[in-house]
Amino acid sequence: MILRPFALAAVLSFLAAKTKAEPTDSSSSTNTTDSPTPSPTPNDPDPNDKGKAFKHFTAFSSSQTCASDSHALPFNNQIRGVNLGGWMVLEPWITPSLFYQFLGGGVGETGMDHYSFCEVLGPEEGNKQLRRHWESWVTEDIVKELAGSGAVNSLRVPVGDFMFEPYGPYVGCTDGALDYLDTLLDWAHSYGLSVLLDVHTQKDSQNGFDNSGQSMGFQWTSGLSTYPRDLTTFQHWPIRSANWMGEFDPHQINYTSINHDNIKHSLKVIKGIVDRYHDHPSLLGVEPVNEPWELTPLKLLKKFYWDAYLIVKSKAPYWKFIIHDSFRFNVETWGGFMKG
Repeated sequence: MILRPFALAAVLSFLAAKTKAEPTDSSSSTNTTDSPTPSPTPNDPDPNDKGKAFKHFTAFSSSQTCASDSHALPFNNQIRGVNLGGWMVLEPWITPSLFYQFLGGGVGETGMDHYSFCEVLGPEEGNKQLRRHWESWVTEDIVKELAGSGAVNSLRVPVGDFMFEPYGPYVGCTDGALDYLDTLLDWAHSYGLSVLLDVHTQKDSQNGFDNSGQSMGFQWTSGLSTYPRDLTTFQHWPIRSANWMGEFDPHQINYTSINHDNIKHSLKVIKGIVDRYHDHPSLLGVEPVNEPWELTPLKLLKKFYWDAYLIVKSKAPYWKFIIHDSFRFNVETWGGFMKG
């Protein structure tokens, strides 16, 4: 099992950077132009926004900020965590043994992420192999050893959106995943470990990588390979795409439409996580999306973060809410966002 240190907050760098302007929040075709700096987050709420009261703070949606948050400051406990990667969300570089069976396969015969793993194997065989993997990849002995080491007090667990709202080839293939996650949370509690749930996958991919569940912008090039003959080849990284929030045009380097259904799906997943685990004693918090790529529409991403935050805090007021910086390493992008 691969164990990697994890950070519990997006790191804001003061390096100067240029970013693309973001598309409008509409479902029709949109065009954007270059802008030297992203639009800052409003610092103050609209005068007519009276706010919505939560257990520890008042939320102002007009500015996506909070006030009177007495619970904000005690985030001062040292977190020493490891990432249980490759368990609930498959990544070939972490669990290559699960993907060796596809060597030599071509179009429609090769699994190279969790989505295509289930697509190629089908629900019955896919679920059979996944259950065997879930049983052996993370065990109670491993959790006990981590806790007993004294070096670890928290676990970061990447989970799939499909575990809470199944779709496509995940239906049937990932049955039973939540039972194993429930057991892990109980183990963590019994050994004094907290757990951060990280939603690692999003419908139609938030970054184009296999760690999003589905590699996007993938092209088979076997037909172009003349030497050696019968070589199976493809390209991915240079042409990757991410269609979680809408249709991305690689030629315009822009989103031409917004997929509001996908965003609603993601918020429904957050609600499902909160409804299921809000009173579980091991839960430290949730990260609503892992590594959305740098071309994600920023206004929509901030709106998603804000909406997800309110869903979490409405029922799990003590949970930590972790956001990723979308690979935008500058204070102009995130300064003032969700302040308070």
